[in-house]
Amino acid sequence: MQALAEIPDFTPPLPSLIFRNIEADSPEKLDLHFTLETENPLPINIQVKINSWQVQVNGKEAHTGFTLEYPENITQSTPLKLVMDVGVLVKAGLAPEDEYEVKLILELELVGMGNVSPLRWEVSGIAEFPGVQAPEFSITSIAILRAELINTRFRVGLNIRNPNPFPVELSAFNYVLYGNNMLWAEGLERDIIRIEGKSTLHGNLFLIMNFIDMSRGLLDQIIRLEDVNYRFTGSSEIITGISYLPKFTSYFDLSGYSIVLDN
Repeated sequence: MQALAEIPDFTPPLPSLIFRNIEADSPEKLDLHFTLETENPLPINIQVKINSWQVQVNGKEAHTGFTLEYPENITQSTPLKLVMDVGVLVKAGLAPEDEYEVKLILELELVGMGNVSPLRWEVSGIAEFPGVQAPEFSITSIAILRAELINTRFRVGLNIRNPNPFPVELSAFNYVLYGNNMLWAEGLERDIIRIEGKSTLHGNLFLIMNFIDMSRGLLDQIIRLEDVNYRFTGSSEIITGISYLPKFTSYFDLSGYSIVLDN
């Protein structure tokens, strides 16, 4: 095997770490793709090993929330996937609301250069991207619009808050509303709802409740306009316009008390 001393005008191999793109199905878990490139100007084969790695999020070291995946054999151009668990980062206080700067740092060992001791190298790559948060839903009121013998029409006041600095759109919004642990109504809204960045949209859902299968007590309570213990569940497709997460499905499950208004 050729020794380093026998190589004229020695130029060491030059590793670099390049951020490529992000793939994601939800805002909770992101796959950050990097490529480890090693330029080898030597007339001999070398081997690259990853001895250790660490991650920094906006300048702070992250000891949890990331998993690095890469093949056993490192080649001249090797893909690496950094799996980012946003939920874990939130618990660790490392999840900014708006912008992320994720820095992946690798400690490499270059071996196979004759009788020369292995070279140790540190390389880093930075991924900068906006964070995405799911919209937040809340019920403000429940109002009777018209009572009939069998059906009662209701208007449910609904607030949808967009915590992101960019607008989002909601489509295929489906929901189920329970009152006092009993099904009140369910529905599906297909119209696209646009919510500007860092703003709250105040809207209404119009429901028809059928009392045939409900207890008389629930009907009497609503007629008397008392507070109602509700549960509001459902999902919506969220369109972000962000390249790595153009859309995702957001689920919600809310419960609480609401006044019943006579309107």
